[in-house]
Amino acid sequence: MEDDDDTRSSGGAFFRDTLVEAMQRRVDAVPSDPEDPYTIFRLPAAVRELHRDLYEPKVVSVGPYYHHRARAGAGLGAAQQHKWRLLRDFLSRSGQRHKNDDDDDKGAGISALGAYVRAARALEAEARRCYAEAFDEALGPDDFAELLVLDGCFLLEFFLRKGEGQLAGAPGGAKWAWQHMYRDVLLLDNQIPFFVIEKLHGIAFPTEDGGTDRDALVDIFCKAFAGDLPSSRPIRPRSGKTIHHLLHLHYECNVRNPATDTADKSSRNGNGSNAEASLAVWKQQPSPVPSSRSSSTDVGAMNGQRLTTTSMVPQASKMEEAGVTFKRKAAPRDMFDVSFRYGVLHVPAFVLDEASKVLLANLVAFEQGGGRAARQLEGGNLVTGFVALLGSLVGAPRDVEVLRRCGVMHCMVAHDDAVRYFAHVVQYATMDYDRHLLACLFRDIREHCHWNR
Repeated sequence: MEDDDDTRSSGGAFFRDTLVEAMQRRVDAVPSDPEDPYTIFRLPAAVRELHRDLYEPKVVSVGPYYHHRARAGAGLGAAQQHKWRLLRDFLSRSGQRHKNDDDDDKGAGISALGAYVRAARALEAEARRCYAEAFDEALGPDDFAELLVLDGCFLLEFFLRKGEGQLAGAPGGAKWAWQHMYRDVLLLDNQIPFFVIEKLHGIAFPTEDGGTDRDALVDIFCKAFAGDLPSSRPIRPRSGKTIHHLLHLHYECNVRNPATDTADKSSRNGNGSNAEASLAVWKQQPSPVPSSRSSSTDVGAMNGQRLTTTSMVPQASKMEEAGVTFKRKAAPRDMFDVSFRYGVLHVPAFVLDEASKVLLANLVAFEQGGGRAARQLEGGNLVTGFVALLGSLVGAPRDVEVLRRCGVMHCMVAHDDAVRYFAHVVQYATMDYDRHLLACLFRDIREHCHWNR
């Protein structure tokens, strides 16, 4: 009997091979765009499972990744039911716009809901492409459209109520539940595409010409995000800026791009010629690292980038021994406005509590995540660089005490927990530690501490 491969090609005639055809279909399904099209993705299990408290929702799911848990009631069931109540209330805001003279309130609600569902169905294919994982079998077309409408309207009603000073956006109006829900909706993989939210808002509150008031929509969220990061002043994303999801919008509202922020710099110093030291640090190009770098001691390895002791800065207690003084910055432009001058490290006051731990970890993960959204960030790796600085300074509880004593860090968690937290976030951050937005500051600190040994 002839070999199976020979049979398939005997006499030059090729027979059907179902495996080859199935593999070819999957090859053909790969996007021709060389860049990954997704904008919403899950963290690797190795990272997520070590600290589920930082990356997984506790109260409410948004989007498909945790939808199965919400359906099963695994800790997320109560909020899932509450989302239907908020959908009802959101429909009441917009129902009158869809009400005909002969309609009652119920009919107006059905009319508005029908408009949302039709919009979600029209956006289904585009929305699915935003996710790095496929879930076609778990969520069919109707289920996915329902998810987009329910979660999108929930987010709009939740933040509208926040702007109105209400806590009713959480089950029972409990403040603790509201706080957890707010953290949950800013988790990296707990998102829906922003264009879905934008479309639903446009249907509910159309402009006179029937369009969408994007500025009004962005205002709803930007006002809510104000004050989330210490010392940061809210930034309004420029007109026409593509926003991929709520965490991305939060990033754009709080993380300034210092390399191109010339207008703000000029307004602060008159002519722009005497910029603050931190701005000068951001604009400098770090000098090449000596070849002896390869002999330094590794303190971590991240996706091929070797994180070495010559790339980081000494711990706060060691820096203090080397003559460095820590001072709280009096009038920082934002929480990243760190500067080092004449042996003094000026740092904005920073509060480390459970909320900031979750937010910072997810902002770092967003910068690190890849995909279209991360590649388009104007802030570069600024959050990652800032957390790397704190992670370098805080290597032991005594380092936390040094920063606390100087008024730089207000630590609302156990000092041991703070050390473990920064070690985790820095360990899984991939960046060129010799060429990032704070690299020159790192270099200047290392040189100063070396000279003062």
